[in-house]
Amino acid sequence: MRILVIGINYAPEKTSVGPFTTGLCEHLAAQGHRVTVVTAFPYYPEWRVWDGYRGSLYRREIINGVIVHRVAHYVPAKASRLIERLAYDFTFTISAFLAALFTGRCDVIYCSCPPPTVGLAACVLGKIKRAPYVIKLTDLASDAALATGILKEGFLVCMARAAEGFMYRKSRTVVCLCQGFIDKLTARGVPPEKFQLIPDWSDTERIRPVESDGTFRRANGFSREQFLVLHSGNMGKKQNLMNVVSAAEGSQNEKDLAWVLVGQGEDLPALKSAAGDRVPGLSILPLQPTEVMSQMYAGADVLLLNQIAAMGDAVIPCKLLTYMAAGRPIVAAVNENSEAARIIRRANCGVIVPAEDHEALTAAVISLRKDVELRRVLGANARIHAELHFTKARVLQAYDEFFLNILCAVSLSPALEEAMER
Repeated sequence: MRILVIGINYAPEKTSVGPFTTGLCEHLAAQGHRVTVVTAFPYYPEWRVWDGYRGSLYRREIINGVIVHRVAHYVPAKASRLIERLAYDFTFTISAFLAALFTGRCDVIYCSCPPPTVGLAACVLGKIKRAPYVIKLTDLASDAALATGILKEGFLVCMARAAEGFMYRKSRTVVCLCQGFIDKLTARGVPPEKFQLIPDWSDTERIRPVESDGTFRRANGFSREQFLVLHSGNMGKKQNLMNVVSAAEGSQNEKDLAWVLVGQGEDLPALKSAAGDRVPGLSILPLQPTEVMSQMYAGADVLLLNQIAAMGDAVIPCKLLTYMAAGRPIVAAVNENSEAARIIRRANCGVIVPAEDHEALTAAVISLRKDVELRRVLGANARIHAELHFTKARVLQAYDEFFLNILCAVSLSPALEEAMER
């Protein structure tokens, strides 16, 4: 099968959706499919095109059997302003559309959204290439924009949802990460038969429960006695990590309690400025190398998931699945009706507190600190649930069935036409 993939994030990016798109494409290529990817130059999570890629408008690569076409687009310093977000979305969509036009024939177009406008490009490309397109939803774009303040309720939201609904109805299938996405979109009039539920995977092979050898703590100046509460990943509007700064500031009387924020993102400068020297119990560290990730998680006592209160079913944080693979207890300051909260409750792997309530967050951490056995049980439950539901092998098998059983019949039609022409 000839598969054209369009998505803004791809290897060598190691966070957010990039590893999932890369892993799927490389798996499909290894299965014998011809996989072509149209993507951006790597820029995430720094929101700045990486060294070695700047100054180019286009580049073609072959990575592990996958043909990769990279196109330039506008990368804003802050993606939280509407005009900059629109420029970011549309410049990639236009560049990707033009590049995809010249990638040859395909049997199916697989589109990873957001940005949501990429779905429109896939729809037009499907007409031109006479191929069906499928959309993978990594979040509900209009809902996420509302939650983060990029959009306000009104005409623009109605227009965005109308465009999203059009793309979903015209697509062959909409791949959703969770049932919450399906329920919400069905309520908005998208036919239920359009949906396919396939979650992302957790890297249960590379990230696994291990005993801490002390290297992460020693490398970053933490003592064995300190109780480490660790957040790892993006630092943006959705994460609202100012709530953690407030929790750290309000818990300075707790001896040896350390809050650790590891990662990068558009809110990093503001977090550093807010913390300064006045919150000694808070440490902000850069993203850690892949080879030390397991020891980083092992060195933490509790892993922290923090989101804005408005974030319900709009997005599933990738870090949650990674936390579960690490087999560590989780404290989640999230909307209680969010998909993240549902997963944690289903797995019984953490404590959920109200989003944007730093006092409740602090109280939960202090309570967990006192209960070693509860932390052990929650961590074990996290790993068990990840192995049962979110292994890479399980998810990729679901994708194999999706492409072969659902789309194979459709993908044969261009070949039949070609044979008839001969």
